[in-house]
Amino acid sequence: MTDRSAEDAGDGRENLRKTDPEDAPNETDSEGVWSIVANIKREHPFGPGGLETKIGTRQFRGGTKVYIAGCFPGTCDAVLAIGLHRKSRRFITCAVDVRHVENFRVKLVYHPSVIERIRSDERCWIRTKEEAETWARAFPDWQALREKKAKE
Repeated sequence: MTDRSAEDAGDGRENLRKTDPEDAPNETDSEGVWSIVANIKREHPFGPGGLETKIGTRQFRGGTKVYIAGCFPGTCDAVLAIGLHRKSRRFITCAVDVRHVENFRVKLVYHPSVIERIRSDERCWIRTKEEAETWARAFPDWQALREKKAKE
């Protein structure tokens, strides 16, 4: 019986010894991205005259934390939200009526999946702290405008 080293054995361990830093998997850098963080309203009026109450939205459970990375300024009615889907519990990106979102605040986002979605989607254009603060102040005004239009 001959004595062979792990490199000669051909069991693949020779590839685990040293790796070039350029060959290492590209991990998300430790820098975050500025975003508006909000929550989906737990309950909101629905139907004619607002007689019924719905919990959350079709895509998100009530109370779900969402990251707002964009909006549609010309219409003042929807924001681009990234959050955990109601059923699959995977991150999704979708437009949500601004009236169904509450508790706007500006924070640095560090979650790798959220950062990847923000950076890869051209609709996600809120990336600096100044932009996030400006839009976080504007969204409550949008909500008031939408409520006023809904009552007319």
